[in-house]
Amino acid sequence: MHIKRNEKLVYILEAVFAIAIIIFALFLTFLAPSIKGYYLVIVLGALLIAAICMLGYRRDKDYLRNYVSRIIISCFLLTFIIIFMLGLLLSYTRSYFSLNPADIFGEFLPLLLICIETEVLRYVVFKSYYRSKKPVVIFTTITIFMSIFYALNSSSFTSPEVIFTTICAVMLPIIATELLCSYLCYKIGLRPALIYKLCVRLYPFVLPILPNLGVYLYAVLGIVLPAVVFLFTYKLNLASREDQKRIHYRNRIFITAPIIAALLVVVVLVAGLFKHQIIAIASDSMKPVFERGDAVIVEKCAASEIKENDILVFKHEGIIITHRVQEIKVEDDVHYQFTTKGDNNSENDSFKADESQVVGRVVIINKYIGFPTVWLNDLFKTE
Repeated sequence: MHIKRNEKLVYILEAVFAIAIIIFALFLTFLAPSIKGYYLVIVLGALLIAAICMLGYRRDKDYLRNYVSRIIISCFLLTFIIIFMLGLLLSYTRSYFSLNPADIFGEFLPLLLICIETEVLRYVVFKSYYRSKKPVVIFTTITIFMSIFYALNSSSFTSPEVIFTTICAVMLPIIATELLCSYLCYKIGLRPALIYKLCVRLYPFVLPILPNLGVYLYAVLGIVLPAVVFLFTYKLNLASREDQKRIHYRNRIFITAPIIAALLVVVVLVAGLFKHQIIAIASDSMKPVFERGDAVIVEKCAASEIKENDILVFKHEGIIITHRVQEIKVEDDVHYQFTTKGDNNSENDSFKADESQVVGRVVIINKYIGFPTVWLNDLFKTE
């Protein structure tokens, strides 16, 4: 009797959920991005409260949840190490990363709340009625449509190319993510699904730079990564208790190795061993473009590739300077000299940058992340 009651309540909740998403889709073009996010936050929050009151909340006690959580974290670390190493050879681009309160409350916070509410609601629904897979299929279908509509941002499909790109870059990764989260919630528990969703949806808002690998390669990663996590989880779920323990001990190495590799990537970026290098800014001479405590990504290039108005990075008397190019003089078609000036300075620099001093040009600016390096340099200078 209790099971049948739960079944009816689950279907009622999912029907209300579906109606709310249909209304959301119909009025999507009239909603500003921040309003759109908080609309879903309110809808999901109300559904979650109703679901807990009607169905209850079972604690996430599955002993596999910690194992699977480690697998997910390890897969993400390995993935980011691979793509950041590719970025060393190709290029980087700035992500959504911003410490601006308007961006935090307008974009990051709504998405964070939507991810948490969706996964908790998914867990409550799945664990309250587990004898049939119909609620799982229905709920997953609704969340797929919800996530697609939320990600489209009122896009207009003006050409077949735009439609194809949207399907590859937006729809297919979302479908793969929602299918995996439903599997994790249904078979394992809340924690792995929540960790995966937060990682896959929020990393552009947390990482200050991302490798510029192109839309389609990121789309492939958005499909392959859920498939890899699913295969690892499926294998672990089928294993015996003894085999799961052995897998658990192997996971420790699986996690340690990516952390070490991630540190190596950071060292390589700072050392400038490849095409790009990260440099901390120690003065305000280029304000307001960037200032003390910011960090810039420098693209190494030949002096002949530098143009006027580029922000040149060069060494002068052992100090790295990042100033804008005002004038370029070429002697004998091979020897380059650059007149530079800080945007915040009233006059040009009293010295000229010779081509032998050129490090490269600034391609990406990131706020605040250079402060630790600046503070350490100041500490050693005072000593």
